[in-house]
Amino acid sequence: MRIVIVDPRGDTRPYDDALAAALARRGHDVELVSCRYPHTQLAPPDGVRLAERFYRLADRLPPGPRRYARGVEHPLDLAALLPTLRRHRPDVVHVQWLPMHGVDRVFWRGVSRALGVPVVFTAHDALPNQASPRRERRAERNARAFGQVVTHTRHGAETLERRFGVPADRITRIPMGAFTGYRDVEPVPPDVPDAAPVAAFVGLLRPYKGLDGLLDAWPAVRAQVPDAVLLIAGRPLGEPAAERAAAMASDPASGVVAELRYVSEPEFAGALRRAACCVQPYLRIDQSAVLLSALAMGCPVVATDVGGFREVVEESGAGIVVPPGDPAALADAIARVLGDPELRARLSAAALDAVERIYSWDVAAERTEAVYLAALRERRPT
Repeated sequence: MRIVIVDPRGDTRPYDDALAAALARRGHDVELVSCRYPHTQLAPPDGVRLAERFYRLADRLPPGPRRYARGVEHPLDLAALLPTLRRHRPDVVHVQWLPMHGVDRVFWRGVSRALGVPVVFTAHDALPNQASPRRERRAERNARAFGQVVTHTRHGAETLERRFGVPADRITRIPMGAFTGYRDVEPVPPDVPDAAPVAAFVGLLRPYKGLDGLLDAWPAVRAQVPDAVLLIAGRPLGEPAAERAAAMASDPASGVVAELRYVSEPEFAGALRRAACCVQPYLRIDQSAVLLSALAMGCPVVATDVGGFREVVEESGAGIVVPPGDPAALADAIARVLGDPELRARLSAAALDAVERIYSWDVAAERTEAVYLAALRERRPT
């Protein structure tokens, strides 16, 4: 098949690259159309044509005006993509995000009708992470606008069907693959004491990720495991708790180490290699690339029972799930993992096993291919 994967935003480029490369390994002709990855230079995915067509002008600007410039440039970039689609006539288009929602829905409906090409949509966040009635209405319209919708979790599939009314036969759950590429990165170890058991909170810092609750829980962890270290590593994006983390880190007795900046791939890999557990105290989420990265590195997980976290932890057997917004339960779970080497070893082994059994990109590509074939059958009935 000739497949075009479109991700205008580029925030999930590691996901796009891994899926595109796995589809290419299955013998498909794959093109990925996106923008320049905003955080670091990524190597092009193997066997995939990469076209960074979106926001070539806007992304030259500083962060403030960049957002508004993207809004102006986005419809123009969509329009510029149409001649390419006409010329290459892909068998299927797979859209990852709809940055301008209504504009994107109209465009992709037009592409499907004008070119006779099925357009598949991945609802990465079945419910918006920053909830509001308006955002939920947009998410519903986005999901209902496509003939085939992919989601990563049973939670996402149930949301699309029961809450948004998307027919079950149009929804396919395809678990996100584990990001095993971090195993091949030369790790940069974090600056933490050599013998200390480390709980890592890594990745971009956003309000829905529950950092404030983790900071509430941390003194109770230290009371149970006095030499424990909390490593917070990531760039704050609208996260007010980052200031509190910095203040705690300024006190050596707190056991908090805060690297409040963008963390490179070697540093990210080094943090997960060094950590005794990866803590994800989220308040709202469907699925997390950090969770799948932790599994890939054999790092046990302590996660809150939100979105698809429980199903991943239970499927993998790689961690402990606690109620969201419960600092005491969170503290007990973290302390349990940090204080029990045998438990950590079992959870780590389970994580690595699950990566091969369940969270393989080749399996994800095979299931995604089945979605494409279903979409083609709908467009070209026999």
